[in-house]
Amino acid sequence: MDALRASKAVSVPAVLIQEVTSVSSSRLTLILKVIAGVLAGLLVVLLAASIYLYRLSETLPDISADARMISTPRTSFVYAADGSEIATWHGEQDRTIVLYDDIPQSLVDAVVAIEDERFYTHNGVDLEAIVRALKVNAEAGTYAQGGSTITQQVVKLLFTDGKRTMTRKIREALLAFQLETKADKQEVLETYLNLVYFGDGAYGVESAAQHYFGKSVSALTLADSATLAAVIRSPGRYSPVDDPEATQERRDLVLAKMRELGYITADERRLAQAEELVTAPSGEPSESAPYFVEYVKQVLIDRLGSEMVFQGGLRVYTTLDPAVQQKAESAADAILGNSDDPSVALVCINHRNGDILAMVGGRDFTEDKFNLATQGRRQPGSAFKPFVLVTALENGIKPGDVFSAAPYTVQVKDGTWNVQNYENTITGGSLTLSAATNWSVNAVYARLIIRLGPEKVVETAKAMGITSSLEPNPAIALGGLTTGVSPLEMASAYGTIANDGVHAEPSAIIRVTGDDGALVFEPERAVERAVPEDVARTASLMLHDVMETGTGQAARIPAWSAGKTGTTQGYRDAWFVGYSGDMVTAVWVGHPEGQIPMTNVRGIRVTGGSFPAMIWKRFMEQALVQTSAPEPLPGVGGEVAHDVVMVHVCADTFLLANPRCPNAVDVYLDPKDVPTKTCGVH
Repeated sequence: MDALRASKAVSVPAVLIQEVTSVSSSRLTLILKVIAGVLAGLLVVLLAASIYLYRLSETLPDISADARMISTPRTSFVYAADGSEIATWHGEQDRTIVLYDDIPQSLVDAVVAIEDERFYTHNGVDLEAIVRALKVNAEAGTYAQGGSTITQQVVKLLFTDGKRTMTRKIREALLAFQLETKADKQEVLETYLNLVYFGDGAYGVESAAQHYFGKSVSALTLADSATLAAVIRSPGRYSPVDDPEATQERRDLVLAKMRELGYITADERRLAQAEELVTAPSGEPSESAPYFVEYVKQVLIDRLGSEMVFQGGLRVYTTLDPAVQQKAESAADAILGNSDDPSVALVCINHRNGDILAMVGGRDFTEDKFNLATQGRRQPGSAFKPFVLVTALENGIKPGDVFSAAPYTVQVKDGTWNVQNYENTITGGSLTLSAATNWSVNAVYARLIIRLGPEKVVETAKAMGITSSLEPNPAIALGGLTTGVSPLEMASAYGTIANDGVHAEPSAIIRVTGDDGALVFEPERAVERAVPEDVARTASLMLHDVMETGTGQAARIPAWSAGKTGTTQGYRDAWFVGYSGDMVTAVWVGHPEGQIPMTNVRGIRVTGGSFPAMIWKRFMEQALVQTSAPEPLPGVGGEVAHDVVMVHVCADTFLLANPRCPNAVDVYLDPKDVPTKTCGVH
């Protein structure tokens, strides 16, 4: 009996073991098949990659010592719209080759620290930097950081076309490995420091040292070295001349990195950071339209790279009209040409196609290269109101709709918003939207944006051509922006109204070719409807009245025109933006060095209706002679969109005006809303 029990006790586990063994064997077979499949796949991939790399390696250029010599650059020429030459851009003429031994160790250390901290330990490609860059770019959702080593940058400058493609990156890596087998680290650094671009046409460390500091590279201080190293990443953004604050901030970052890596002591870092960033006097300006030429240059550097711009032998065909440019400079100088006057920025665009015809970015390019027309972003004041106006018209509000003009107080998310009327004498009563636009009545526009919602106004302004950041706060109705806007943006956006609601993206470049005539770059000239045609035309008629009977009367010209004034609180910024014919022009007047009130300029307070309007008038009267005579907008003086008619009314009573009414204005009303009685108060 015990034997039988023992037999049964043993037989059960045996069966289980057999089943388990069978299952395990099956799974093992499956696992082995999967492993075999993966290995086979990897073998195929490796074989394909090997073939690809072998074939790619056969296309690599010779990287011998002779091939590493810097090739002769070709001069690029810049032409105006009439074919005249307005600038030349050189490469080699602004490069002086220096030996490694003549370069201070502080500059070598600064460049290595900020551009390639593992330069002395990698073999041309830094895998750790590549992984880090991939992670940063993935988190940012865009190209935010690169992983190229100094060796790869040398290869890119010498042997590749600079395009961001996978094949180009692989070629760079292969060439970088090859270069470091044929040259030591000092040779690589010497080549790089003589090749790299430092902005303002300065190539190589010697030219950069002379250009920015007026000294030889061998005489650079630690602070100077860190400054030059700071520029390399983005010469357009970190310019010691155009933006010393941003450059100094990055210089201090370079010094911090040098301290972290042990290249300098804490005291050396502290003393270098305490040095003020002072640059040498700038060189000669461009012969013609220097701010325009510099703007074109920066656009092409961002698009094509500095090496192509200064050494590629380009032929750059621009939109500049030299005759119109001369009129712009003359008008600015004639009205505010004294050295103690506020500065003037002006941009003129053909609103039909977006061509930038003229640009004034400041008083003297040799003294200040900061372009007020494109880089300057200031508060627009009431010049921003047309974006609220267009939004209102799109949402069914009519020129004859009546709003209270009394001072306005309302609770907004940031607190209490108190609105007064600054640019006019109206202190109460009610006004039509048309009259409020004529006299730039803040209280009416404040009530209007609360009704519409600032989000809609932001959407409209963006569609019309404003590219600066806009926060949907009610204060934008009066031009209270966080960042501000540039004259280029304002001209572009007003051009949308002038062009019957169609926005043409502004451009200073028609096309760029090589010296062989082959097309290198042609901007995409986006032309899109942003505003309904009837809305744009109604807005145009209302802005026409601003110049006829409102705050813009000082800008009136013999031709049909429309525009709007803008004055910020404290008289710190003054604008006039308007259009006639095919030309839309924005004029800004102010002090670029800060928010300085203009309460006594030649004896007056500067408003948009004063000097900016006068400059606009003088310029447009002369510039329109250079172009075809503008045609009046159809419908002016009669029936317009939505069966609206123009009526001469008293702004105080909204009855038909009599000759004694002090505030008589032309407004556009539906026929059913036209008053039948004449004002009897005045």
